Amino acid sequence: MAALTWSWLCLPYLVLALALATVAVLAALVRGDRVLRLGVAGAAITVLPWSICSTVSACTSDPDLATRLLRMGFGPVSLVGANLLLVLLGVSGQLERYRWIARLAAAIGTVLLALCWGTPWMVPGVQRLPSGLLYTQAGPLTGLTVSQFAVWLIVGSVIVRRSGTRGERRGVARMLLIVFGLCAFGSLDLLLVHGVWGSYPIVWLPALLAAVTAIFMVTRTDLLRPQGIDQGVLAELLGGAVATVVVGILALALDGGEPLSLVWLATIVWTIALAVTWMLDAQRPVRVAGQRALEEFVARIADIEQELVVAERLAGLWRSVGIEVRAVWRMEGDQLVDITSGARWPLAPEVAGWLATHGDAVAPGDLATLRLGALRAPLEALVATHGATLLVPLVDRGALVGLVEADHQAALREAERGLVLESARAAARAVTYAALARAAAEEGEIAREVEVAQAMRLQATSSRDDELGRWSVAVEYRSAAQTTAAAWSAALLGDGRLAVLVTEAQAHGVASALATAALTGAFSAATSGEVAVSLDELVASLRASADGVMRVGEPIAAFVAVLDAVLDAVLDADVQRIGWASAGHPGAFVIGAVAYDLAKVPQGSQSGRRPALIALGGGSGAPSASLQMATRGETTLPLDGLLVIASSGVRGEDDAAFREALRDQAPAGPRLAQLLVDGALRRGEPREDLLAVVVRLRSFRPSGAIG
Repeated sequence: MAALTWSWLCLPYLVLALALATVAVLAALVRGDRVLRLGVAGAAITVLPWSICSTVSACTSDPDLATRLLRMGFGPVSLVGANLLLVLLGVSGQLERYRWIARLAAAIGTVLLALCWGTPWMVPGVQRLPSGLLYTQAGPLTGLTVSQFAVWLIVGSVIVRRSGTRGERRGVARMLLIVFGLCAFGSLDLLLVHGVWGSYPIVWLPALLAAVTAIFMVTRTDLLRPQGIDQGVLAELLGGAVATVVVGILALALDGGEPLSLVWLATIVWTIALAVTWMLDAQRPVRVAGQRALEEFVARIADIEQELVVAERLAGLWRSVGIEVRAVWRMEGDQLVDITSGARWPLAPEVAGWLATHGDAVAPGDLATLRLGALRAPLEALVATHGATLLVPLVDRGALVGLVEADHQAALREAERGLVLESARAAARAVTYAALARAAAEEGEIAREVEVAQAMRLQATSSRDDELGRWSVAVEYRSAAQTTAAAWSAALLGDGRLAVLVTEAQAHGVASALATAALTGAFSAATSGEVAVSLDELVASLRASADGVMRVGEPIAAFVAVLDAVLDAVLDADVQRIGWASAGHPGAFVIGAVAYDLAKVPQGSQSGRRPALIALGGGSGAPSASLQMATRGETTLPLDGLLVIASSGVRGEDDAAFREALRDQAPAGPRLAQLLVDGALRRGEPREDLLAVVVRLRSFRPSGAIG
C-alpha cells in the first residue's frame, strides 16, 4: 500500500467508475425485463474493473503493480461487446433466433479474458507517458480484445436492420452514428498504446458519455420496460452495505489478528445479512394499486351471470390505473368470442395453453426476450392482429377461459400489475360462473325442447289418420332435433265442411312450439261451435293470435283451407270446392284426378295418365308474413283428387323435383303422406320438422282412370 499515493491523473477514471457503478446499480434496482437488465448491467460491470484498476494504477509509480492492475482490469473488457449484443437482440426481439451468436460472443470474450489474465499477450507491460501516467503497452492481442466491442455491435446492428421494423432500423441507425463516433474518438488511444502520439488517455471520455447516456435511458426511457423498484434487490444491496461496514469495523478491531479468522467472521456476517434480506423479501406483501377498489370489484362480480357486466366493471377498474380495455373475449372450444359483439377469433390450442401457463399480462415488448420456440410466430401474430399493447389472459383452475385486449402506454408498475393480475383472476372466475349458468340454462332449454318435441310427436302420431264426416285426412310427421313446431289441425264444421290448418314456425326451439300451440288453440276455438264459419271469419279469428305471437318475435307461417263438398244437380256428382289462405307458408297442391287402387297398388303406381297439379299459394316462408296479408284463393278439387300440404322440410329446395314426386306417387292415395316424408328422410338428418297432410273426399268409386 506504500506504493500508492494520490494523483490527480486518476480523477477521470474515478468519475467513470462511479458512473459505471451507478448504471449497474440502477439496472439491478429497476424491476423490468430480465434479459435487458442483464445486458445493461453486464456491460457496465465488465468496464467497471478496468476503470477501477486504471484509477489505482494512476496512483502508483511501481511498474509491476501497475502491470498487474491494468492486466486485471483489461480482461473483462473483452465481454463488453457480448453484453451490448445481448441488449440489441433483446430490444429487437431477435434474441431467441440468434441466441447462438450471443453465446459465441460470450465464449470468445471468456477465452480472451482467460488469455489476458494468464498471458502477457494483451498487457505485456506498461509505459510511462509524458504526463507521468503508467499506461498499457501494445501486445499481440491487444487490438483483438479492444475490437470485440465494435465487432459485436456491428453484428447486432446488421441483424436488427435485416429483421427489425422500420422504426427499429431508424433507431439502430441513430445508435450506430453515436457509437461509432465515440469509438472513433476513443480509438485515438491505440496511438498512445503503440507509442505513436499523445500524452494522456482519452478513452475514458467516450466511456463516460456512454455511461451517462445509459443512466438517462434506464431512468427516463422504457428501455428496460420498468415496473418500479425491485424491492428484493434493494434489500440485498442494503444488506450488503451493512455487512461491508460490519466487516470493516471487525477488521479495524482485530488489527493484527489472523487473516483466516477475519475471513471466517466476514463470511458469517455476509451469510447472516443475506438470510435476513431474503426472509424479509419473502414476507413482503404484494403491492396492489387501488386495494379498496379491487375488493369492491371482487365482491360485486361474485354472482353475476352476465359476462358483459363483468367486462364493463373490469374496464372501469382498470381505467383507474390508465389501462383502456378494448375487448374482452371468452373461450368457446378453440375460438375466442367477443363478449360485446359476438365476433369470433380463432386461437391455436398451443397458444391457449401457453397463455394459461404463463398467466401474466403480455405486452408486445415482453415477447422480445421470452424463450418461446415455435410459439413465437403465432404469439407475435396474436399480439399484432388487433394492435393492442397489452394482453391479459383470464385463467381459472389452470385453464384459459378468456382474454382481455387493452392499451397501456408504458410498462406496468409492480402495484399496477398486482391490480391487473388479481382482478383478472376474479374476472376469470366470474366468466366461468357465467358460462356454467349459461350451460345450465341451455340444458334446461334442451330438456324442455325434448319434452315439447316428444309431446308433439305423440300428438301427431295419435292423430295421423283421421276420418271426419265424408273426409279422410292422412298425416305423416317427423320432428327435427330442434323442433320448428310444424303442426296441423283439422275440424269438421257444423255444416259438414272441413277446415284444415297447417303451421310452420320460422325459428327453432320451445318458443316456436309454444307459439304454434297458441295458434292451433285459436283454430280449435274458432271451429268448435255449431255456427257455420267462413274462411274470412276463420282467418280473422286466427289473425289476432298470429299477430300477438309475431310481436314477441316468433313469426308463424300458416296455411288454412276450408273444403266443401256439394251435389251438383246438373252433373249428378259431388263437387269439391276449396277456399284457402296462405301466409308465409310454402302452400299446397291439388292433384287430380288420380287413378289408384289401394288394395292392389298400396305403394303407388305410374300406370295411366299422370295427374295434373294446381298450386295453392307457394313461395318461401318469409318471416314477415302475417295472416292479415295472406294470399287467398278458391279452386275446385277434382273427383278422386287430393289436397297435399307439405312443410318446407318435405318440399326441399328443388321445387321441380317435388312436383315430379307428387305426380309419380299420387296413386298411393292416403299413403302419399308417408312416401313424401320417407323421401325427405333419405336426404339426410332433417334440420326442420317434416310434415305432410293429404286430404280426400271419401266416396265409392270403381277403380280405374278418371278421364
